[in-house]
Amino acid sequence: MTIKQRITFAYHDTKQWILRIVRRMWLVGIKNRWNKLYIRKDEFHSSLDLDGEAMGYMNDREREKYIMDLVRRRNIAHERGLD
Repeated sequence: MTIKQRITFAYHDTKQWILRIVRRMWLVGIKNRWNKLYIRKDEFHSSLDLDGEAMGYMNDREREKYIMDLVRRRNIAHERGLD
């Protein structure tokens, strides 16, 4: 393998690593917090859908916490919808 090929591989590996970090920050951090800001009256709102892509970036503890919070927010939205 030539030096140019090694540099190219290192560049693409680093780029993928950075993109993975940015995606995790967006999906697990910012987007998840944004959806928690306001619980809608409609329990079928898209903010209360299970986000499989975000769950792919979470570890087991984060995934369990996310699901429990999602169920809690859905229950609140369901109760608000009954009023």
